[in-house]
Amino acid sequence: ELAVLLAVLGAARALSTCRSLDLEAAQRRRIEAVRGQILSKLRLGAPPPAESPPPQGLPEELGVLYNSSQELQRQRSRLRPPEDPWDYLAKELHRFPMEPPAPGQ
Repeated sequence: ELAVLLAVLGAARALSTCRSLDLEAAQRRRIEAVRGQILSKLRLGAPPPAESPPPQGLPEELGVLYNSSQELQRQRSRLRPPEDPWDYLAKELHRFPMEPPAPGQ
């Protein structure tokens, strides 16, 4: 009986159309898909070459403009009166009855 069972299982396995799952191949395909999505979002056809030159520093004019805008922001915040936390809350209460009044009221 055991031999017959093993023969039937062997024949069933030979007829099976299911392939074994290759996790490494699936992971590589997923990584390639994500890489393609990133390149698509960046509107690039291929990744930039690895030997690209290192990024240059910021131009001096841009740094000066940034620093002056930061200083202007600090000055404005010092001149502005502190915000009152009660300004975020309602000052008046309005009531809107949604049901008709009961008879006799």
